[in-house]
Amino acid sequence: MTATPASQNLFLAPYIRNFPKQDYQAYNQNWSLCQDKVTGFFYAANSKGLLEYDGTRWQTYRLPKRQIVRSVAIDPTGRIYTGGLGEIGYWQANAAGILQYRSLSGQIPNKLFPKEEIWNIVIGSDFVFFQSFSTGFLYQHGRISEVRLPGNVLFLYGVRNRYYLQSIGKGLYELVNGKFVSLPNTEPLGSTAVHAILPYGQKGLLIGTRDHGLFLYENGQLSKLNHPASQFLQRYQCNKGLALSDGRYAFGTILNGMIVTDTIGTILYSVNQREGLQNNTVLSLALDLKGNVWAGLDDGIDALAFSYPLKYFTDPNGQLGTPYDAVLYDKKLYLGTNHGVYWCEFPSAGLPVYHLVDGSQGQVWDLTVLDGQLLCGHNAGTFRITPSGGWEPLFTQTGGWNLRALASQPGFALQGTYTGLCVYRRAPDGKWQFSHSIAGFSEPIREVWEDSEGKIWLRHAHNGVYSIQLSADLRKIIHLNWVASYSKEADLKKQFGVSGTIRRIFDGWNDEQLFLRQDGSLLVAKPDGLKAEFSISHFAWMDDYENIVPLDSTYYLLCFEKGYALLPRQELSTVSNQQLTSKPLIRQLAVLNGNDSRYFTFRSVSLHSFSPVLKARENHLVFQFSQPESIQEPLFSYRLAGLDEDWSDFSPLAEKEYASLRPGIYEFQVRSTSDGSVTSFPFEILPPWYQRFWAYVAYFLIGCGLIGGSFYVHRRQVAAHQTKVRQQMEEKLTREQEKHRQQLMQVQKEKLEQDVIGKSEELANTTMNLIHKNDLLLKLKGEVEKLKDEVQQRQTIDQATGHINQLVKLIDSNISSRHDWKVFEKNFNKVHEQFFKRLLSQYDGLTPDDMRLAAYLRMNLSSKEVAKLLNITVRSVELKRYRLRKRLNLPQEANLNEFMMAF
Repeated sequence: MTATPASQNLFLAPYIRNFPKQDYQAYNQNWSLCQDKVTGFFYAANSKGLLEYDGTRWQTYRLPKRQIVRSVAIDPTGRIYTGGLGEIGYWQANAAGILQYRSLSGQIPNKLFPKEEIWNIVIGSDFVFFQSFSTGFLYQHGRISEVRLPGNVLFLYGVRNRYYLQSIGKGLYELVNGKFVSLPNTEPLGSTAVHAILPYGQKGLLIGTRDHGLFLYENGQLSKLNHPASQFLQRYQCNKGLALSDGRYAFGTILNGMIVTDTIGTILYSVNQREGLQNNTVLSLALDLKGNVWAGLDDGIDALAFSYPLKYFTDPNGQLGTPYDAVLYDKKLYLGTNHGVYWCEFPSAGLPVYHLVDGSQGQVWDLTVLDGQLLCGHNAGTFRITPSGGWEPLFTQTGGWNLRALASQPGFALQGTYTGLCVYRRAPDGKWQFSHSIAGFSEPIREVWEDSEGKIWLRHAHNGVYSIQLSADLRKIIHLNWVASYSKEADLKKQFGVSGTIRRIFDGWNDEQLFLRQDGSLLVAKPDGLKAEFSISHFAWMDDYENIVPLDSTYYLLCFEKGYALLPRQELSTVSNQQLTSKPLIRQLAVLNGNDSRYFTFRSVSLHSFSPVLKARENHLVFQFSQPESIQEPLFSYRLAGLDEDWSDFSPLAEKEYASLRPGIYEFQVRSTSDGSVTSFPFEILPPWYQRFWAYVAYFLIGCGLIGGSFYVHRRQVAAHQTKVRQQMEEKLTREQEKHRQQLMQVQKEKLEQDVIGKSEELANTTMNLIHKNDLLLKLKGEVEKLKDEVQQRQTIDQATGHINQLVKLIDSNISSRHDWKVFEKNFNKVHEQFFKRLLSQYDGLTPDDMRLAAYLRMNLSSKEVAKLLNITVRSVELKRYRLRKRLNLPQEANLNEFMMAF
């Protein structure tokens, strides 16, 4: 049989991703592996349960009785079948995206089944075959039937839609129409254990045994193979086999890891615990959709990225040391390491064999080919390496860091050293030799380069970048300018549309640029817009001494701390196209809201058409995302449209939390490469009820009502204010009027009092006049009486006597006449209003004389003054006072004058 062509870089190993039990949080042993072709998720039958890997996270699902899961397989619909001790069934995602288990064990009537352990599951075209070492069960059309096995058996294997197993001690059998039919001439296999049956050519079978190596069954004949692969598997006990997509085979062993072979038995790769596997015992093998091999180990899970273009050389024994530079010279690959200069044939069809250049032991910094001569910058100086392997010193000053030819000065090269700059020149015989050191400059210069404009740049070992101008004779620096960073690097980022923090930029072939990100990943960008990104651990690189070497137009060599990797340029376009179509999966959206938190779990990108509408209080979100089918640790960049303007830097962080989001329409976007497909997840956060449309309508109406109400209230307030002001004015006016009225009344009172005083004075004057008048008249009367007596005594004049009598009569008529009383009474009533009415109303039987006496007593007149007014004697006045006291019923001690004055 003709061997299928193998992939590039056969002498280097694929990238190996280790998943220790600390990563997947389960037990050590992984008995079976498979991949869901729809979701890209990987599943492992682990001693703890079923493990699910979505490209970023592991999750464990336990069987109902917490049995060990010994086997797992997936049918084309995505149903995941598992088997364990006395248990078979399948897992299927529910509406929430969480796997739920359905047991099929209840359909098995065999009473011995609880003691059977299901070690193998095979998915057929229309059936599922569950197998222990002593019995088998066929699940078809929803029903389970037991299949009679040809004795004690090992595993059933499917090859080209045909199914074979070994009966111990008998040979191979094929499952045909539910029965096992013996394959002729396979009896020699009965004495061993068959652990792999693989397709070989068009019709043949490649059979791997535990301790007898490989056999070929073709055209009904069985033959033992004795090539290196068979001998290796016989020695280290073949345990699992796998046919790769490119025609090669992978075999896992019990004792020494795994190998990859071609069809003629050449061992292309040998990988064991010393070279990167976590354990040498391989319990299971599986091939993913991209052609990578996954190995379930006795301790952990490993993935070997055969489809990944980067191929690695690791130095587990520390023979080579850490590479710092590399170069292709005379069809050999030279590596400058901290141990010296090593070379091997390049390319090599087998494992590379490295040879040390004698005399080069020590730290090597730089390897440069100038005019067909290989020059080496070494800790001990600068040397020439001849094609025959000679080691010729050029300059013994220590620390030749970097040597570059000057395009602006043909025949000259500039070298940065520990203590300054050195100039080399091409001698007439064509050989390069040391010329001189730059005077007056002793800074440590790690890197030298010349840009397209002929300007010379220096990278200081510790302190940024210098641009310099040399004198015409190249012996001194005439201009030096320090800058914090090389300005062209920012221009390159902008030119190639590269975002994020960049550690270093390297020039590649045909104007390609290689951007080394801060997180260790590598972006290769072409001027035509093609971009290819490679996920590399930050810890793989040698800090401050990162280096990527364009070996030729075919390969880039990446210098790592523990080896190196080759990147074939011809695969850049393939990687770029794959990344353009590769979309991250938004795995879960967690809506955190206390006890009312919700979780949306997704198993494929197609489910992202779901656009949740969240409540206002559901504004604390956590997005989890992954990159299924990715062996390399994926890097993600994300943003939230509606909140973020720029994309985040690429990082392995596969979760993003947003808290206190405002109401609005958002779209979460995530990508795994800078130019790759973007996975979007739109959602909306509703405003709280008080910010919604109808709330604003209500606010508007309420506002209008408030405005109208406030206008109405304002009018009422204005009216009330006006009324109040008017009332206050009226009250003030009333008070003023009352004040004026009181003032007027006071004036009138004062006037009345003055009038009363005047009347009183007038009354008093009148009374006094009456008194005086009566007094005068009495005196006249007395005198007339005396005259009358004298006349009567003389009795001489009769006529005179008549006149005198008439005069006396006239005087009597004017003494206290009634007319005088009327005038007195009128004036008295003006001064002492209602006195007589009140006196008469309270006391009956008062005579006019009593009233006159009471009036005179009211005026506080003495008895003598009253007697003159009444024209009576004082005794008569006392008598009248007595009578009045009796009529008033006054007690003896009461003063009549005081009573009348107070009445």
